[in-house]
Amino acid sequence: MKQFFEDTRPGGQLLALGLIFVLFFILSTGFSAVVGLLSGGVGAKMATLVVAQLISFAGTALLFAYLFYGEPLRHLGMPAVKGMTGKIVAACLILVCLLPMSDWLACLNDAWHLPQSLAALEESLRSMGESAQAELELFLSRTGAGALVCNLLVFALVPAVCEEMVFRGALQRLFCRMTPNPHAAIWLTAAVFSLFHGEIFAFLPRLLLGAALGYLFYYGGSLWINAAAHFLNNTIVVMLYYLGCKGVVDMQLAETLNAPWYLAVIGLAIAVTIFVFAFMRQKNGKETTLTDNNISPDSRQE
Repeated sequence: MKQFFEDTRPGGQLLALGLIFVLFFILSTGFSAVVGLLSGGVGAKMATLVVAQLISFAGTALLFAYLFYGEPLRHLGMPAVKGMTGKIVAACLILVCLLPMSDWLACLNDAWHLPQSLAALEESLRSMGESAQAELELFLSRTGAGALVCNLLVFALVPAVCEEMVFRGALQRLFCRMTPNPHAAIWLTAAVFSLFHGEIFAFLPRLLLGAALGYLFYYGGSLWINAAAHFLNNTIVVMLYYLGCKGVVDMQLAETLNAPWYLAVIGLAIAVTIFVFAFMRQKNGKETTLTDNNISPDSRQE
C-alpha cells in the first residue's frame, strides 16, 4: 500500500486530493446538520464552522500529505524557516498595500453582467452571494468583547490556517509538480481558491489575494508566512465590521474603501517593491525555500 501511494503520479494525486476533500466535506456537513438539530444557538453554529473547517481543509491537507509524502507538516511547508519573523512582517505589509487594488477590483467585478439570456442565472448568483454576506454580517455585527474574540477565531484565524494548508500547502505544490511554470501553478491555485468561495461577482479580488498568498508561499518558504498575511486580511474585515457597529468608523468602510484607481496602482507598486526586496532577492540569492531544498515536493518521486 505504501508503494502504491509513492508511485502515484501527480494526476492521480490531484484526483485523490479531490476525493478526500469531498469525503471530509460530507462528514463535516453531516456533523453540522446533527449539531443544528440539537442546538440552533449562535455558539453552536460557530463551533460547527470551526469543526467544518478543521475537517474539510486541515484534515484533507494532512491526510493527503501523509498518504503521499509521509511527513505531513514538512510537506505542507509548516516548519519554521530562517528569517521568518521579518518575512511575516513584510508579507503583512504587502497585504495592506494591496487593499486599495483589491477594493478597486471588487468594484470592477461587481459591475460585471452576464448576457441577457443568462439574466436569471445572474440574479440567482447575486442573491446567493447576498444571502451569504447577510449571514456573515449577523455574526460580525455582535459588539461584545467576547464576540469579537470568537469572530477573530472563527472567521480570521481558523480559515487563514486551514485554507492555506489545503490550497497552498497541498494544491499549489501539486500544481507545481504538474507544470514546469511555477507562475502558472500559483495563478491556477488562486483561481481555484477564488472559485471555491462561490461568488463569481467577487472573483477578481479573491484571485488577487490568492495569487499574493501563492507567491508569498513559493518565495517565503513557510506556510506560516502566507497564513499570517491571510489572517491579517481576515482580521481587517472583522475589525471594520466591529468598529462600524460600535460607531467608531463609518460602516461603509466594511463594504468598500472607495479607493481611487491611482491609489490602487500606488499600493500595488509598493507591494511589489516590498516583495522583490524581502522575498525575491533572497530566493535568487539561494536562501533556503520550499522549492530549492531537500523538502522539495519532487524529492520523493524523482
